Amino acid sequence: MVAAVTIAVMALLTGCAGIPTSGPLGVSTTVPTQGPDGSLSFSAASPRDGMTPEEIIEGFYKAGVDTNDDYKTAREYLTTEFAGTWNPAAKATVYDADPAVVSNVEEGSYGVSVEVSSTVDDSGIRAVLPDRSSQLLTFQLTQVNGQWRISQAPDGVLIEAGNFESLFSPHTLYFYDSTFQYAVPDVRWFANKQGLAATVISAMLEGAAPHLNNAVFSAFPPGATLAQPSVPVESGEARVDFDATVFADASDLRRKHMRQQLELTLSSLDNVSSVVMTVDQQAVDLGAADPEFKAAQVNASVPNTQIAVADKALVYFQGNGYTAIGNIPDVSAYNPVDPAMSPVGTRYAFLSGDRKRLVTVDDAGTVRVAITGTNFTQPSVDYLGWTWTVNHNGGAHVMAVPSDTALDGEAREISAEWLDGAEVTSFRVSRDGARVVVAATIDGEAGIYIAGLIRDSEGVPRGVQTPVKLQLSQHLTRAVWERDDSIIAWNPDTEEPVAPVRATIDGKSEEFSPLLGLTNVSAGAGDRRNIYAENPEGIYVRSGNSWRKLEGQATGLAYPG
Repeated sequence: MVAAVTIAVMALLTGCAGIPTSGPLGVSTTVPTQGPDGSLSFSAASPRDGMTPEEIIEGFYKAGVDTNDDYKTAREYLTTEFAGTWNPAAKATVYDADPAVVSNVEEGSYGVSVEVSSTVDDSGIRAVLPDRSSQLLTFQLTQVNGQWRISQAPDGVLIEAGNFESLFSPHTLYFYDSTFQYAVPDVRWFANKQGLAATVISAMLEGAAPHLNNAVFSAFPPGATLAQPSVPVESGEARVDFDATVFADASDLRRKHMRQQLELTLSSLDNVSSVVMTVDQQAVDLGAADPEFKAAQVNASVPNTQIAVADKALVYFQGNGYTAIGNIPDVSAYNPVDPAMSPVGTRYAFLSGDRKRLVTVDDAGTVRVAITGTNFTQPSVDYLGWTWTVNHNGGAHVMAVPSDTALDGEAREISAEWLDGAEVTSFRVSRDGARVVVAATIDGEAGIYIAGLIRDSEGVPRGVQTPVKLQLSQHLTRAVWERDDSIIAWNPDTEEPVAPVRATIDGKSEEFSPLLGLTNVSAGAGDRRNIYAENPEGIYVRSGNSWRKLEGQATGLAYPG
């Protein structure tokens, strides 16, 4: 997480007489001061008598970085009526090039063109826009007692791209998977200002981001809100006050899940170490210890043993070599490739060498062809036992095979309309079972996407949510989960150097050292899981930022999941 800084930058405006009708808008810079805790604070000057429209606009920009008293100084540059309605928290618009006045729309009104790289809405959801996206905004100035003031402007703040991560920080909201066993991260961006704890909790209470909607669950009932728009923090203890109706129908178990969700969500704040839920400032009774309550797993680790193929057999790969898997009959007739195994139990899956058959192996060692089709993606097995792949027979069809076909039926297609017409090259389920990372070429452009898996209360999959696309500088065609908040992506090439990329869901990326002829990467969720790579010469393990060759020989390495 970016260190706490205090405060956000401001809006974009334009004016009337005296403002240039072309060229960039001049933006004054306010120099921050650094406190003993490393945080930044800003102060800005109030408007002076006789300022020109240009000076009012620049003064407003300067005042926009000063969030004290809800942008009190910035509001002094506005007319009294507009100062009461202008909402700086409505939106943050992040721009690459200086905004420019481009036209006179009507008397006293001007248009300003902004080249926008991303936006952040009032729930902290960041959307990265395609290169060279632009917006045209209109603003007005008027005279009040002989002094220029801003009478109309868009709500929100305007931020130079280079300053964004100094003024806003990512914070992880947490929700639950369908079984409440796993905590699922949902990264948001908020301005570093007073009242951050209340802002973060309010966003969590509003619900998950669209790409996780109906795929994750909150312990709080729909419509739950804070009783007061503040969360006091004293000696590391955050006291979160609710209306009594929030707990009216909540069991003691559900109340424990509520507190845990608050604790996880506030863990990104340096000044919070514990949480107390209150009603009318009185602590909420959570009841006696409950054996049904289990701490939700955050960044849950997959088992350290990988699956691979050697001599046309499924094998376990660990350390520097492999061992045969017992209780599996000979599968060499399938010429197995792209193996997978469940993070729970001893279920396996693989593709036939022509990638036209998905073959599963259950806990009893029974081998069966689960699906026939065309150009299947490497299977992925979730912790509930469902095996996932994409069949390209007449389009891209997301397929799921239950662990118990006698109970849950045969393989079924799972709705994912956004993949219609796509070519999918990776489809991997996260350790929490609530999300997938998908590498797909859509409308001719390769991209990496993260989407929620919609399941019913029994964990049966029902659909794949509309995704969010990770913004990467390269077009990558393979991806695996590394942690619950990061993936490794690459573009296989047997002849050229390939540099895998680590991308996090808060928008950061890191390029690894290249490996000549890299074809596969194996990464596993959890701490201290090595990253492996393959090329035609053998297997490598990542050591520092370089690759060290291993002696063991196998192909298709994959961690459980």
